[in-house]
This record gives sequence, C-alpha cells and structure tokens, in this order.
Amino acid sequence: MKKKLLILLSIMLVVFAAVFAVITVNNSKELKTDEDNIRIVTSFYPVYILTLNLTDQVSGIKVDSLTDFSAGCLHDYQLTTNDMRLLSDADVFIINGGGMEEYLEDVIKNYPDITVIDLSKNISMLESLEHEGEYNPHVWLDPDLYMIQIENARQGLEEYFSNISVKNQSEITEKINTNAKAYLDEVKVISDEMNRLLDIIKDMAENKNISNKVIIFHDSFAYLAKKAGLDVAFALEVHDDNPLSAGTIAEVIDLIKKDGIRYLFAEEQHKDTVSDRIKEETNAQVYIIDTAVTGDADKDSYVKSMRKNIETLKEAFESGN
Repeated sequence: MKKKLLILLSIMLVVFAAVFAVITVNNSKELKTDEDNIRIVTSFYPVYILTLNLTDQVSGIKVDSLTDFSAGCLHDYQLTTNDMRLLSDADVFIINGGGMEEYLEDVIKNYPDITVIDLSKNISMLESLEHEGEYNPHVWLDPDLYMIQIENARQGLEEYFSNISVKNQSEITEKINTNAKAYLDEVKVISDEMNRLLDIIKDMAENKNISNKVIIFHDSFAYLAKKAGLDVAFALEVHDDNPLSAGTIAEVIDLIKKDGIRYLFAEEQHKDTVSDRIKEETNAQVYIIDTAVTGDADKDSYVKSMRKNIETLKEAFESGN
C-alpha cells in the first residue's frame, strides 16, 4: 500500500512540474539566443535618428526605418508589402505619434505581438494650421519637445527590456540610459542656443518696431517659430501636385504688406515657388528651414539640422536689426 502511494505521489510531482514549466514559458517572452537581435523598426527618419542615438553601440539590437531616408513626412503614407514584411519580423515599433502614422491601427491589428512605443506621450501639441481640428505632430522641431520624445523612447525601451529575457539585459538597459542622457545633453545645448534668440526677437519687436510675424510653408515650422518667439501669421500648404492658387498668393502678398512681415520660412523643395511668386512683390525675404525629415542616416543629423536652422534664424533676425 505504501509502495503504491509513493508511486502515485511521484507521478503527481512529475505532472505538477510539467504544468509549472508550461505556465512559466507561457508567462514570459521567449529567451533570445546569442544569435538573435532585438529588431526595432522606426516609422520615419526623425524617429530613426533618435533611436539610433539611444541604441548606439548596444549589441544585440538592430534598428531599421520603415521609410527610406528621403521619404520626408508620412502624410497619407500607405504601407507597402516590404513594410509589412519588415514589421512581421519586428519586436518593437517606435512611432512619432500624434496622428503622424495614420496606418497605425492596421499595424496593431495585423501584428498584435509587436510592442509600440509612442513618442508623443505627455506632449501638448499645437493645433494644425493646415488641417482644422487636427493636431500638428511635427514636434521634433522644438528641441524642448524633442527631449520629451527622447525620454519617452528611453522609458519605452527600458520597460520593454524589463519584460523579456535576454542575455546581458542589465548592461543593455544601462547603455541605453547612458546614451539617452548624452543625447539629451546635446539637444539641451541646441535648446539653450534657441532661447538666446528670444531676446533678439523680443528686442526687435518691442524696441525697433520690426514685426515678429512670419509666414510658414509647412506646418512643422509652427513649433520652430513658437520656440523662437515668432508669431505665425499664415501657414501655406504647398505640394508639387497642388500649386498655390492665384487667390492664395494675392492674400499672402496683401498680408505681408499690411503687417510688415519680413520673414517667410520654406523648405528647400519649395523655395523657388515662394521666391518667384511672393518675394518679387514684397520686401519679405525667404529663409530655408531644414525640417530634419531626410538625411544620410548620420546619428548626428538632427543636431546638425537644428544648428543650421539656428544660423538661418540668426541671419534673418540680425539682418532685420
């Protein structure tokens, strides 16, 4: 009798151990092997550059961009077959958020296991000047908001790695945190330099009777203008397949003359459109702003773009003085 009882207890222990093992596997993510990479996909260039800085020299992480480095903003972007294939292999998808990625619901629906990190968390966005009732998601052109995006990415990656089993997990998290701090310090320098422009613009508007109003040719410039203490008087949406109408051009010219506007901010691809149709009939000058949405994949490209923008703004305001 005792022998049968011992046999029964042994069988029960084996069954219990097997069930416990199954439960443990089902409640934790798969252990990554040394040959595996954590695959991170980013939605477009600004997010890619941010992620590249946070994962710099972190082994075991591979970062890809959903769009190529010349695609620009994601307005009306449609996922391709190659995009879907890239996402199917991804562990993490990092997005700008704020409505920039209009296809996001499709990604969540088709890839429910992918971890999405939204960089727009805790950011109060401006209302779009081009699309009434919508948010303006181009927050990275304000370095203060870009720093919030960096912190959102750091927190999101730290949380992701805390929920998976991977070799050298603590070292990976520590390196990401170190990289984030170093990148935040770099961007803080940019923010401080732009803050010094505020005094120049304030003096220009209050003491020299020079208007601080600007006209912008892309919604993204609204964040740059606000950071620099400028007042956006008009925002134009310029597309290659939708040129400015004669009525819109006349309205802009009248506004420039009426308010004494000296500054027009445009992208490189639209500078000729602006200069040919508006500059000739007004005293306004066209200044080209880098929206930091394209580049050569250099991890320093955001900082370089913003430094170039600061020099452009200095040129505009100092010439105005």
